[in-house]
Amino acid sequence: MVSALVNYYIDVNIALLATFGVWITVRFGLSRIGYRFSFQSEQNLIIAFIGLAVLAPVLVRVGSGLLPAHANVTDLLVSWYLGGGVDMSARQFQSLIGAKGAAVDELIHRDSWVTLLGLGLGAAAFGFFVARLGANAVSLHSILNNSFPLKKLGRVQVVASDRVEVPFTTRGWRSFYVVMPVAMIGDAWKMRIAIAHEMQHIRHGDVTWEYVWSLVHPLMFWNPAFSMFRKRLNVLRELLCDAALLSRQTFNKRRYCETLLSVAKNMAQTKARNNALAVPFVEPKRHLARRGQSSLEYRILYALELPSARKSLRFGHIGLMLTMSLAAMLILLLLQQPSEWSHDRIMLSTIANLEHLESLNSSSK
Repeated sequence: MVSALVNYYIDVNIALLATFGVWITVRFGLSRIGYRFSFQSEQNLIIAFIGLAVLAPVLVRVGSGLLPAHANVTDLLVSWYLGGGVDMSARQFQSLIGAKGAAVDELIHRDSWVTLLGLGLGAAAFGFFVARLGANAVSLHSILNNSFPLKKLGRVQVVASDRVEVPFTTRGWRSFYVVMPVAMIGDAWKMRIAIAHEMQHIRHGDVTWEYVWSLVHPLMFWNPAFSMFRKRLNVLRELLCDAALLSRQTFNKRRYCETLLSVAKNMAQTKARNNALAVPFVEPKRHLARRGQSSLEYRILYALELPSARKSLRFGHIGLMLTMSLAAMLILLLLQQPSEWSHDRIMLSTIANLEHLESLNSSSK
């Protein structure tokens, strides 16, 4: 049971890195020909990639018969090595391709102090993120309990609090909460824009997804692919809400951008911090949309229609399926285990054994 869970965890992380590689490659390829994803298409693709990574171990078992027996990364690497593609001893190369199995055995048996130290640090980090998540939940509960209601719209309760500087949305078991700073109540336009923006997050399901990512984060904090996907999703959800609101003629772009800047200024002056279980109106400055560019700057540029004139590519079902198929094939190649000993692997094992015998003979002389 423990071995199966460890294998599943490692396979999910490998699959997540593989899907991240496909996403980066497709984005780069599109940018080279003057296109980019539409925001909605990119968001759907990233969520689909994460779901694909989670289901990867099951996919490998179900789809193992779709590829030839030798179509796995182990056999491909062995064939490359025997063809002279790698300058490395056979024993070292054999250890390299068996690294995953060795890592699983080491994690289960914990024979090395290095493994124990690594597991201890990982457990400490996991405990830290879980404790921080719990503290965020307690903080949210306190804010909601000490706020006063403004209006109720179905399952959504709009409340005001003197403990916050940035409007945000969160949820309970059944209800959603739009929390407004007391200082914003006197400005009708800012209130209208902020409430409409947060309501749009609820319609898009962003609050529920934020809970999902927050709960998964303690398990995947060390994986750069998960972190990059999550940061990009944070940027995309804001751009999608901005675009949805600015498409209405009732919202003025200038006032919308002024509201963003005003909230960001209050955040900077009070050093406000985001809660992991909430979707804020403005992200902290440390959240970058591009290298050296904050998500706020990115949003304002798109709101004012100042980005580059690259064409936006809307991925339909066919485009999504093609990209997902590419990622699935890569995952199968990476995770599929060889079904039996191939001729190439027998040759590699023979060479490794000869090297071992030669080293023994050399040491005995």
